[in-house]
Amino acid sequence: MEKSLYPGIAAIGALLLTAAAISASIIYVKRQPLIDEETVPAETIYTREEKTADSFERGDSFTTPYGTFTPFDSVMDINEYMTKNPVILTEEETLPYICGENGDKEEVLAAVQSLSDEICRNAQSDYEKAMAIAMWVGVNTAYDFDAAAVSADLSVTSLEAIIENNFRTTCGGFANLYSALCSAQGIYCLNMKGGTSSDGYTRAQLETAPANHEWNAVYIDEQWYYTDCTWISDRSYENGEFFGGGDIKPFYALFGFGEMSVEHRIDRCEYRDFGED
Repeated sequence: MEKSLYPGIAAIGALLLTAAAISASIIYVKRQPLIDEETVPAETIYTREEKTADSFERGDSFTTPYGTFTPFDSVMDINEYMTKNPVILTEEETLPYICGENGDKEEVLAAVQSLSDEICRNAQSDYEKAMAIAMWVGVNTAYDFDAAAVSADLSVTSLEAIIENNFRTTCGGFANLYSALCSAQGIYCLNMKGGTSSDGYTRAQLETAPANHEWNAVYIDEQWYYTDCTWISDRSYENGEFFGGGDIKPFYALFGFGEMSVEHRIDRCEYRDFGED
């Protein structure tokens, strides 16, 4: 191994003390939902009970932090199909999401396991663990606009890169880190890639919005939950400096299928084998 993860592991320790893509040509950029209708007051608190039925919600409308909307049936159909039919990556195919050619897979995964265990040390259930991980990633990870302006490939979004870069990455990295931390707890997690209603595309244009975002789904107690750690986060990195952190959106930690389908369209769904059962 030509370079060590020790600086990155030290960064993990400091944080603990204080608290391949669809196509190489696609640049994954930071996404925040486009506010194109009346906004719900910022002080609104979103809570939800743990669901136990294995179902995909169907209804007339669903509520997000930006209002109540009716998703397209076609988007719900493809989202349900993609969630149920992920592409299963082998350990070899997952390796680039862990580290580069000269990286030490076991060292990276050991650091991820240690971090995941610390995040989940007070959690009593898989639901609580998945929620704790989502909030930790959303609060402690910064969106790297400098990297996104050039490329958002695996040199930015692999676990090794995220750790070495002091937890700054693009949306693919947010989702990759979340899935690895969940996997370390034995939680089944998927990575979703597709289009969203942001960056100039309204919810009414979701069927044709370009695919340039990544998020996750977890399966807990026979129920699917969706997580968008990028949309939880308010931290960013630009021109060599960190910004923000005070306006997180907890709604996007473990939200429902119907709510997800209002603002997200899944074009590809992957299960990555990080070597956990």
